[in-house]
Amino acid sequence: MKDLKRAILKAFVAYFFGLTITTSLLEELFSGVISPQFPEEYRLIIMPVCGVLQILSIVLFSFLFYRSLDRKITKKSQQLAKEQSTLFANIAHDLKTPLTSITGFSKALCEDIVKPEETKEVSAIIYQKSVVANELLDLMFHYTKLNSAEYVLKKKTADISYLLKETIADNYDLLEQHGIELVLTLPEEPLYCLIDQTEMKRVFSNLIVNACKHNPPQTKLTISIGQAKGNATIIFADNGTPIPATKRERLFEPFVSENETERNFKGSGLGLAITKSIIEKHGFTIDLSHNDGEYVKKFVINLME
Repeated sequence: MKDLKRAILKAFVAYFFGLTITTSLLEELFSGVISPQFPEEYRLIIMPVCGVLQILSIVLFSFLFYRSLDRKITKKSQQLAKEQSTLFANIAHDLKTPLTSITGFSKALCEDIVKPEETKEVSAIIYQKSVVANELLDLMFHYTKLNSAEYVLKKKTADISYLLKETIADNYDLLEQHGIELVLTLPEEPLYCLIDQTEMKRVFSNLIVNACKHNPPQTKLTISIGQAKGNATIIFADNGTPIPATKRERLFEPFVSENETERNFKGSGLGLAITKSIIEKHGFTIDLSHNDGEYVKKFVINLME
């Protein structure tokens, strides 16, 4: 949507300057025609012509402005329709696996195909697959909600440094389970920002979970907050598994994961897409860099308000 707004602004600026320059040239010509030195008989003929030319220039530039806007809006609509179709196709693909398992095992239970000693195991599988399907639907609902123009963040001034520490504490067991070595470089003094605390906490959790899912044990994850020239940054950097070059540019798109195999079995590919949507809703930015010193990859959140 921001790209479309920029395109409309550029088209308007081009229209405005083109019309201004053309009108100025016609006015200069018109001022020459109405000067006393110009013969009266020619003035009576050329003055209406100049007026018609001015009207034609306005109509022409208005038509060109409309055509430019129409092309840009059509292109953006086609792009959104394509993205939506891809999104729905991926939802169907990712839901198919757990739903197929749920249907198959449920049918087996109903038809008494499952042995009595296997009933508990089959029921556990059905429950696990239903949880996976439900989580995917919840993520899809949240992603769709975030990208809706009607959705408004519940912002208030809060200490984002404390919120980050709180989120790390909530996910500490997960980090230990995956054998992630955590290094913290966080300031003692508070860092106040206008944020939606629930959504920003989701951002931090997503980045921590992402580091756990896509890196091997013994990976060092450094989480830090830096401030320079009035600009604050929050950094999640690790020395784990590199992101393939083919994935880097599209990593924040929905259903794109660092590894397709991992997406099929460990995640939905929506975490980073949701993260970016939340960040941009706040007016902040998030960037990804590679091979930065001792780190293989680094997610940098710039807190610009």
